[in-house]
Amino acid sequence: MPKRLTRMIATLSLVIASGLPLAVRAAPETFLPQDYLRGAWWLYKSVFVEEGRVVDPSNGSVSHSEGQGYGMLIAVAADDRAGFDALWSWTKKTLYVRGDALAAWKWDPNAAGHVTDPNNASDGDLLIAWALFRAAATWNAPELKAEARAILRDLAAKAVIEVKGYGPVLLPAAHGFSAGEQAGAPVVNLSYWVFPALKDLAGFDDTFPAEALFASGQALLSKGRFGSSDLPADWMSLEGDVPRPAPTYAPVFGYEAIRIPLYAAWALAEPPRLLDGLDKRWRQHGAPALTVMDLATAAPLTAMSDPGYRAVSTLLSCSLSSGGTGDEIAPFAPTEYYPSTLHLLSLLAISERYASCLPSLN
Repeated sequence: MPKRLTRMIATLSLVIASGLPLAVRAAPETFLPQDYLRGAWWLYKSVFVEEGRVVDPSNGSVSHSEGQGYGMLIAVAADDRAGFDALWSWTKKTLYVRGDALAAWKWDPNAAGHVTDPNNASDGDLLIAWALFRAAATWNAPELKAEARAILRDLAAKAVIEVKGYGPVLLPAAHGFSAGEQAGAPVVNLSYWVFPALKDLAGFDDTFPAEALFASGQALLSKGRFGSSDLPADWMSLEGDVPRPAPTYAPVFGYEAIRIPLYAAWALAEPPRLLDGLDKRWRQHGAPALTVMDLATAAPLTAMSDPGYRAVSTLLSCSLSSGGTGDEIAPFAPTEYYPSTLHLLSLLAISERYASCLPSLN
Protein backbone atom coordinates (compact mmCIF):
# COMPACT_ATOMS: atom_id res chain seq x y z
CA MET A 1 0.00 0.00 0.00
CA PRO A 2 1.44 3.44 -0.88
CA LYS A 3 2.84 5.29 2.12
CA ARG A 4 0.58 8.31 1.61
CA LEU A 5 -2.54 6.11 1.61
CA THR A 6 -1.50 4.30 4.78
CA ARG A 7 -1.00 7.63 6.49
CA MET A 8 -4.45 8.76 5.35
CA ILE A 9 -5.98 5.60 6.87
CA ALA A 10 -4.14 6.19 10.13
CA THR A 11 -5.21 9.84 10.27
CA LEU A 12 -8.83 8.97 9.50
CA SER A 13 -8.95 6.32 12.22
CA LEU A 14 -7.61 8.81 14.75
CA VAL A 15 -10.14 11.43 13.72
CA ILE A 16 -12.97 8.93 14.01
CA ALA A 17 -11.76 7.92 17.46
CA SER A 18 -11.77 11.53 18.59
CA GLY A 19 -15.49 11.84 17.90
CA LEU A 20 -15.03 15.22 16.25
CA PRO A 21 -16.03 16.22 12.71
CA LEU A 22 -13.41 15.95 10.00
CA ALA A 23 -13.51 19.68 9.34
CA VAL A 24 -12.70 20.44 12.96
CA ARG A 25 -9.70 18.10 12.91
CA ALA A 26 -8.23 19.22 9.60
CA ALA A 27 -5.23 20.97 11.14
CA PRO A 28 -2.11 18.88 11.92
CA GLU A 29 -1.92 17.60 15.49
CA THR A 30 0.46 15.69 17.72
CA PHE A 31 -1.04 12.33 18.59
CA LEU A 32 -0.19 10.36 21.71
CA PRO A 33 0.66 6.64 21.40
CA GLN A 34 -2.73 5.57 22.81
CA ASP A 35 -4.52 7.60 20.12
CA TYR A 36 -3.37 5.13 17.45
CA LEU A 37 -4.95 2.29 19.37
CA ARG A 38 -8.21 4.15 19.98
CA GLY A 39 -8.68 4.79 16.29
CA ALA A 40 -7.83 1.23 15.37
CA TRP A 41 -10.19 -0.13 18.05
CA TRP A 42 -13.07 1.90 16.61
CA LEU A 43 -12.46 0.41 13.17
CA TYR A 44 -12.08 -3.09 14.61
CA LYS A 45 -15.36 -2.83 16.54
CA SER A 46 -17.22 -1.76 13.43
CA VAL A 47 -16.33 -5.07 11.75
CA PHE A 48 -15.80 -7.69 14.45
CA VAL A 49 -17.95 -6.77 17.47
CA GLU A 50 -21.70 -7.32 17.57
CA GLU A 51 -23.58 -6.43 20.77
CA GLY A 52 -20.68 -7.37 23.00
CA ARG A 53 -19.63 -10.44 21.01
CA VAL A 54 -16.35 -10.63 19.10
CA VAL A 55 -17.13 -12.56 15.93
CA ASP A 56 -15.05 -14.35 13.32
CA PRO A 57 -17.04 -13.71 10.13
CA SER A 58 -14.95 -16.06 7.99
CA ASN A 59 -15.40 -18.94 10.44
CA GLY A 60 -19.17 -19.18 10.70
CA SER A 61 -19.31 -16.06 12.91
CA VAL A 62 -18.26 -18.11 15.93
CA SER A 63 -16.94 -16.49 19.08
CA HIS A 64 -14.22 -17.68 21.45
CA SER A 65 -13.27 -16.87 25.02
CA GLU A 66 -9.89 -15.81 23.67
CA GLY A 67 -11.51 -13.26 21.37
CA GLN A 68 -13.62 -11.88 24.22
CA GLY A 69 -10.48 -11.51 26.31
CA TYR A 70 -8.63 -9.75 23.52
CA GLY A 71 -11.55 -7.41 22.96
CA MET A 72 -11.89 -6.56 26.64
CA LEU A 73 -8.16 -5.92 26.93
CA ILE A 74 -8.06 -3.57 23.95
CA ALA A 75 -11.23 -1.78 25.12
CA VAL A 76 -9.48 -0.97 28.40
CA ALA A 77 -6.42 0.36 26.58
CA ALA A 78 -8.69 2.48 24.37
CA ASP A 79 -10.55 3.78 27.44
CA ASP A 80 -13.83 2.44 26.05
CA ARG A 81 -15.77 1.61 29.21
CA ALA A 82 -19.07 1.09 27.41
CA GLY A 83 -17.46 -1.29 24.93
CA PHE A 84 -15.73 -3.17 27.73
CA ASP A 85 -18.94 -3.51 29.74
CA ALA A 86 -20.80 -4.88 26.72
CA LEU A 87 -18.09 -7.47 26.07
CA TRP A 88 -17.89 -8.58 29.69
CA SER A 89 -21.68 -8.74 30.03
CA TRP A 90 -22.02 -11.00 26.97
CA THR A 91 -19.14 -13.17 28.16
CA LYS A 92 -20.59 -13.68 31.65
CA LYS A 93 -24.09 -14.34 30.40
CA THR A 94 -23.11 -16.69 27.57
CA LEU A 95 -19.81 -18.49 28.23
CA TYR A 96 -19.97 -19.13 31.98
CA VAL A 97 -21.87 -22.39 31.79
CA ARG A 98 -19.37 -24.75 33.45
CA GLY A 99 -20.27 -24.14 37.09
CA ASP A 100 -16.89 -22.55 37.84
CA ALA A 101 -15.14 -19.28 36.97
CA LEU A 102 -13.72 -20.54 33.67
CA ALA A 103 -15.36 -19.75 30.34
CA ALA A 104 -16.46 -22.26 27.72
CA TRP A 105 -14.00 -21.82 24.88
CA LYS A 106 -16.39 -21.57 21.90
CA TRP A 107 -19.85 -20.22 21.10
CA ASP A 108 -21.40 -21.16 17.75
CA PRO A 109 -24.48 -19.24 16.55
CA ASN A 110 -25.33 -22.09 14.17
CA ALA A 111 -25.19 -24.95 16.71
CA ALA A 112 -28.02 -26.15 18.91
CA GLY A 113 -27.39 -24.75 22.36
CA HIS A 114 -24.50 -22.70 20.94
CA VAL A 115 -21.99 -24.13 23.45
CA THR A 116 -21.27 -27.69 22.31
CA ASP A 117 -18.03 -28.22 24.28
CA PRO A 118 -17.87 -26.94 27.88
CA ASN A 119 -14.08 -27.23 28.03
CA ASN A 120 -12.21 -24.00 28.64
CA ALA A 121 -9.26 -22.42 26.80
CA SER A 122 -6.65 -21.35 29.34
CA ASP A 123 -5.35 -18.43 27.32
CA GLY A 124 -8.89 -17.10 27.02
CA ASP A 125 -9.34 -17.28 30.80
CA LEU A 126 -5.97 -15.62 31.39
CA LEU A 127 -6.76 -12.83 28.93
CA ILE A 128 -10.18 -12.19 30.50
CA ALA A 129 -8.67 -12.07 34.00
CA TRP A 130 -5.93 -9.72 32.80
CA ALA A 131 -8.45 -7.43 31.14
CA LEU A 132 -10.54 -7.33 34.33
CA PHE A 133 -7.43 -6.59 36.38
CA ARG A 134 -6.45 -3.69 34.12
CA ALA A 135 -10.02 -2.42 33.97
CA ALA A 136 -10.26 -2.37 37.76
CA ALA A 137 -7.20 -0.15 37.94
CA THR A 138 -8.17 2.06 34.99
CA TRP A 139 -11.71 2.78 36.13
CA ASN A 140 -11.40 2.30 39.90
CA ALA A 141 -13.74 -0.71 39.83
CA PRO A 142 -12.72 -3.10 42.64
CA GLU A 143 -15.55 -5.51 41.81
CA LEU A 144 -13.74 -6.33 38.57
CA LYS A 145 -10.61 -7.22 40.50
CA ALA A 146 -12.63 -9.71 42.55
CA GLU A 147 -13.91 -11.33 39.35
CA ALA A 148 -10.37 -11.55 37.98
CA ARG A 149 -9.22 -13.25 41.17
CA ALA A 150 -11.97 -15.89 40.94
CA ILE A 151 -10.91 -16.77 37.38
CA LEU A 152 -7.24 -17.08 38.29
CA ARG A 153 -7.97 -19.29 41.29
CA ASP A 154 -9.97 -21.76 39.21
CA LEU A 155 -7.38 -21.61 36.42
CA ALA A 156 -4.63 -22.48 38.91
CA ALA A 157 -6.68 -25.31 40.39
CA LYS A 158 -7.73 -26.90 37.09
CA ALA A 159 -5.15 -26.06 34.41
CA VAL A 160 -1.79 -25.56 36.12
CA ILE A 161 0.35 -28.63 36.83
CA GLU A 162 3.90 -29.28 38.02
CA VAL A 163 6.30 -30.71 35.44
CA LYS A 164 9.74 -31.90 36.47
CA GLY A 165 12.42 -29.52 35.30
CA TYR A 166 10.03 -26.64 34.68
CA GLY A 167 7.83 -26.19 37.73
CA PRO A 168 4.27 -24.98 37.13
CA VAL A 169 3.12 -25.08 33.50
CA LEU A 170 -0.15 -23.98 31.97
CA LEU A 171 -2.21 -26.66 30.27
CA PRO A 172 -4.24 -25.47 27.27
CA ALA A 173 -7.47 -26.51 29.01
CA ALA A 174 -8.76 -28.23 32.12
CA HIS A 175 -9.36 -31.46 30.18
CA GLY A 176 -7.60 -33.27 27.37
CA PHE A 177 -3.94 -32.35 27.78
CA SER A 178 -2.75 -34.08 30.96
CA ALA A 179 -0.82 -37.37 31.12
CA GLY A 180 -3.00 -40.21 29.85
CA GLU A 181 -5.41 -37.94 27.98
CA GLN A 182 -3.53 -37.92 24.66
CA ALA A 183 -0.27 -39.17 23.17
CA GLY A 184 2.74 -37.21 24.32
CA ALA A 185 0.92 -35.61 27.24
CA PRO A 186 1.33 -33.43 29.05
CA VAL A 187 0.96 -31.25 25.96
CA VAL A 188 1.29 -27.46 26.12
CA ASN A 189 0.98 -24.54 23.75
CA LEU A 190 3.64 -21.90 24.40
CA SER A 191 1.47 -19.21 22.81
CA TYR A 192 -0.86 -19.62 25.82
CA TRP A 193 1.87 -18.08 28.00
CA VAL A 194 0.64 -14.50 27.74
CA PHE A 195 3.83 -13.02 29.16
CA PRO A 196 2.58 -9.44 29.65
CA ALA A 197 -0.45 -10.77 31.55
CA LEU A 198 1.73 -12.93 33.79
CA LYS A 199 4.00 -9.95 34.40
CA ASP A 200 1.10 -7.68 35.38
CA LEU A 201 -0.56 -10.33 37.55
CA ALA A 202 2.55 -11.26 39.54
CA GLY A 203 1.68 -11.09 43.23
CA PHE A 204 -1.99 -10.39 42.60
CA ASP A 205 -3.30 -13.66 44.03
CA ASP A 206 -1.32 -16.15 46.09
CA THR A 207 -3.05 -19.15 44.53
CA PHE A 208 -2.10 -18.24 40.96
CA PRO A 209 1.66 -18.75 40.30
CA ALA A 210 2.13 -15.96 37.79
CA GLU A 211 5.85 -15.52 38.45
CA ALA A 212 6.57 -19.25 38.30
CA LEU A 213 4.61 -19.55 35.05
CA PHE A 214 6.55 -16.61 33.64
CA ALA A 215 9.76 -18.47 34.47
CA SER A 216 8.61 -21.79 33.02
CA GLY A 217 7.59 -20.00 29.83
CA GLN A 218 11.06 -18.48 29.52
CA ALA A 219 12.59 -21.91 30.03
CA LEU A 220 10.41 -23.37 27.29
CA LEU A 221 11.35 -20.49 24.99
CA SER A 222 14.97 -21.46 25.46
CA LYS A 223 14.64 -25.26 25.33
CA GLY A 224 11.64 -25.74 23.07
CA ARG A 225 13.20 -25.15 19.65
CA PHE A 226 13.28 -27.88 17.09
CA GLY A 227 14.96 -29.07 13.90
CA SER A 228 16.70 -26.93 11.34
CA SER A 229 14.24 -24.12 11.98
CA ASP A 230 15.37 -23.75 15.63
CA LEU A 231 11.83 -22.49 16.34
CA PRO A 232 9.10 -23.50 18.81
CA ALA A 233 6.25 -25.77 17.77
CA ASP A 234 2.60 -24.77 17.82
CA TRP A 235 2.04 -27.68 20.24
CA MET A 236 4.73 -29.16 22.46
CA SER A 237 5.03 -32.45 24.35
CA LEU A 238 6.61 -32.41 27.82
CA GLU A 239 6.35 -36.17 28.25
CA GLY A 240 10.08 -36.90 28.30
CA ASP A 241 13.21 -35.29 29.66
CA VAL A 242 13.32 -32.73 26.84
CA PRO A 243 10.49 -31.00 24.97
CA ARG A 244 9.49 -32.21 21.52
CA PRO A 245 6.76 -31.36 19.01
CA ALA A 246 3.51 -32.94 20.20
CA PRO A 247 2.89 -36.13 18.17
CA THR A 248 -0.81 -35.50 17.52
CA TYR A 249 -0.25 -32.11 15.87
CA ALA A 250 1.59 -30.94 12.77
CA PRO A 251 5.28 -30.20 13.61
CA VAL A 252 5.22 -26.58 12.50
CA PHE A 253 5.77 -23.04 13.65
CA GLY A 254 2.42 -21.68 12.55
CA TYR A 255 -0.69 -19.72 13.35
CA GLU A 256 -0.56 -20.62 17.05
CA ALA A 257 3.15 -19.93 17.59
CA ILE A 258 3.00 -16.56 15.79
CA ARG A 259 1.78 -15.14 19.11
CA ILE A 260 4.95 -16.22 20.96
CA PRO A 261 7.17 -13.39 19.62
CA LEU A 262 4.30 -10.94 20.15
CA TYR A 263 4.00 -11.74 23.86
CA ALA A 264 7.76 -12.08 24.34
CA ALA A 265 8.57 -8.73 22.74
CA TRP A 266 5.79 -7.11 24.75
CA ALA A 267 6.87 -8.23 28.20
CA LEU A 268 10.30 -9.81 28.59
CA ALA A 269 13.23 -7.63 29.47
CA GLU A 270 15.43 -9.26 26.81
CA PRO A 271 13.06 -11.67 25.33
CA PRO A 272 13.26 -11.21 21.85
CA ARG A 273 16.95 -12.03 21.89
CA LEU A 274 15.77 -15.61 22.34
CA LEU A 275 13.90 -15.24 19.06
CA ASP A 276 16.58 -13.41 17.12
CA GLY A 277 16.75 -16.33 14.70
CA LEU A 278 13.06 -15.91 13.91
CA ASP A 279 13.54 -12.24 13.09
CA LYS A 280 16.47 -13.09 10.81
CA ARG A 281 14.48 -15.79 9.02
CA TRP A 282 11.60 -13.42 8.42
CA ARG A 283 13.98 -10.81 6.98
CA GLN A 284 16.49 -12.95 5.16
CA HIS A 285 15.30 -11.65 1.78
CA GLY A 286 14.84 -8.04 2.85
CA ALA A 287 11.21 -7.22 3.59
CA PRO A 288 9.41 -9.41 6.16
CA ALA A 289 8.31 -12.72 4.61
CA LEU A 290 6.31 -14.59 7.22
CA THR A 291 5.38 -18.21 6.66
CA VAL A 292 4.16 -21.29 8.43
CA MET A 293 7.42 -23.22 8.72
CA ASP A 294 8.25 -26.91 8.88
CA LEU A 295 10.30 -27.38 12.04
CA ALA A 296 12.52 -30.20 10.81
CA THR A 297 13.59 -28.67 7.50
CA ALA A 298 12.83 -24.95 7.98
CA ALA A 299 10.95 -25.12 4.68
CA PRO A 300 8.26 -22.43 4.23
CA LEU A 301 4.81 -23.99 3.91
CA THR A 302 2.12 -21.27 3.81
CA ALA A 303 2.60 -17.53 3.44
CA MET A 304 1.33 -15.27 6.22
CA SER A 305 0.79 -12.22 4.08
CA ASP A 306 -1.86 -10.32 6.03
CA PRO A 307 -0.73 -6.97 7.50
CA GLY A 308 -1.66 -8.25 10.96
CA TYR A 309 1.02 -10.91 10.81
CA ARG A 310 3.54 -8.42 9.48
CA ALA A 311 2.71 -6.18 12.45
CA VAL A 312 4.01 -8.95 14.74
CA SER A 313 7.23 -9.02 12.72
CA THR A 314 7.57 -5.26 13.09
CA LEU A 315 7.04 -5.49 16.84
CA LEU A 316 9.77 -8.11 17.10
CA SER A 317 12.08 -6.03 14.92
CA CYS A 318 11.48 -2.94 17.03
CA SER A 319 12.21 -4.82 20.22
CA LEU A 320 15.46 -6.13 18.78
CA SER A 321 16.44 -2.75 17.32
CA SER A 322 17.09 -4.50 14.05
CA GLY A 323 15.39 -2.21 11.57
CA GLY A 324 12.02 -1.26 12.99
CA THR A 325 11.11 2.32 12.13
CA GLY A 326 8.13 4.61 12.64
CA ASP A 327 6.93 4.05 9.11
CA GLU A 328 7.35 0.27 9.07
CA ILE A 329 4.21 -0.87 10.89
CA ALA A 330 1.13 -0.46 8.74
CA PRO A 331 -1.75 1.62 10.13
CA PHE A 332 -4.65 -0.63 11.01
CA ALA A 333 -7.27 -1.58 8.45
CA PRO A 334 -9.60 -4.54 9.18
CA THR A 335 -9.04 -7.73 7.16
CA GLU A 336 -9.72 -11.15 8.74
CA TYR A 337 -10.53 -11.56 12.44
CA TYR A 338 -7.37 -13.29 13.64
CA PRO A 339 -4.66 -11.24 11.90
CA SER A 340 -6.64 -8.07 12.58
CA THR A 341 -6.64 -8.94 16.28
CA LEU A 342 -2.89 -9.59 16.22
CA HIS A 343 -2.44 -6.24 14.50
CA LEU A 344 -4.22 -4.44 17.34
CA LEU A 345 -2.29 -6.37 19.96
CA SER A 346 0.96 -5.44 18.22
CA LEU A 347 -0.11 -1.78 18.19
CA LEU A 348 -0.92 -2.02 21.89
CA ALA A 349 2.46 -3.56 22.67
CA ILE A 350 4.28 -0.99 20.54
CA SER A 351 2.37 1.91 22.12
CA GLU A 352 3.34 0.66 25.58
CA ARG A 353 7.00 -0.18 24.93
CA TYR A 354 8.24 1.02 21.53
CA ALA A 355 6.34 4.20 20.66
CA SER A 356 9.02 5.28 18.17
CA CYS A 357 7.86 2.43 15.91
CA LEU A 358 4.37 3.87 15.50
CA PRO A 359 3.56 5.22 12.03
CA SER A 360 4.44 8.82 11.36
CA LEU A 361 1.65 11.20 10.37
CA ASN A 362 3.96 14.05 9.37
